[in-house]
Amino acid sequence: MKLRSPGLRSTLIFLEFDGAVYDRGSHIAMHSLTNPNYFWGNLLVYDNAPDAEDFDRWISDFDREFTNPAIYHRTFAWQSPEKGDLSKFLENGYKLESTAALTASEVIRPKKHNDALTIRTLQTDEDWDDVLEVELSISTPDLPRAEWAQFITNQSKRYRAMEAAGLGHWYGGFIDGQLVTSLGLFHKNGLGRFQSVATHPAHQRKGYCQTLVYEVSKQALASGEAQTLVMCADPGYHAIKIYESVGFVQQALEHGVSWHDRARLPKD
Repeated sequence: MKLRSPGLRSTLIFLEFDGAVYDRGSHIAMHSLTNPNYFWGNLLVYDNAPDAEDFDRWISDFDREFTNPAIYHRTFAWQSPEKGDLSKFLENGYKLESTAALTASEVIRPKKHNDALTIRTLQTDEDWDDVLEVELSISTPDLPRAEWAQFITNQSKRYRAMEAAGLGHWYGGFIDGQLVTSLGLFHKNGLGRFQSVATHPAHQRKGYCQTLVYEVSKQALASGEAQTLVMCADPGYHAIKIYESVGFVQQALEHGVSWHDRARLPKD
């Protein structure tokens, strides 16, 4: 099975670094080996949206694929733009998540470009600690705060290892020496994928995010590290307009469902 959607396809940048991807014929299995309870990093991807008969089969596929007893979730995605028949999934506590996959091969300077923002790659452990605080400040996950903080920390270790391997960078936007916005951009074979674009709530609506996305995109395209950039976003969230203002265009709408066993969540 071939991955067509730019969002799912660009996920391979990360999985081919420290994970595993298996073509099982009817679906593709993605394993984030360093973060087994990364819900959207350990999942099965199908070509078509589910129908009423797929629930039991997909559950069996997942449980056969992911045998680590520490895993307490199941996640499924599909490449067709339809949502399909989700009745059995929703009845059993699964949550639908939709993602817009946007791409750009050139960018435009946004009207709200803020020249006061100083942009650089992260250089110290303190910089990474600041990124964690910014991401926690905007996050409302359906997980205990401690579990979410651990997830972000685990992801940061992956990104730092990828940076050391020459596959990209994490960037911060600073005002008076304070990190107010950040993102990651990683690349392979001409394809670049953004990660975790975040701006602290106290510094939003000042053009910082647009400025950071634009400047990092411009640099990556000019350097030849990537010829196409991919940004994934919630299609109903205001941030998508920020990316469109820089020149990103929606190419696909991806859907998936996820469930986790709340009884097995660590307590705060």
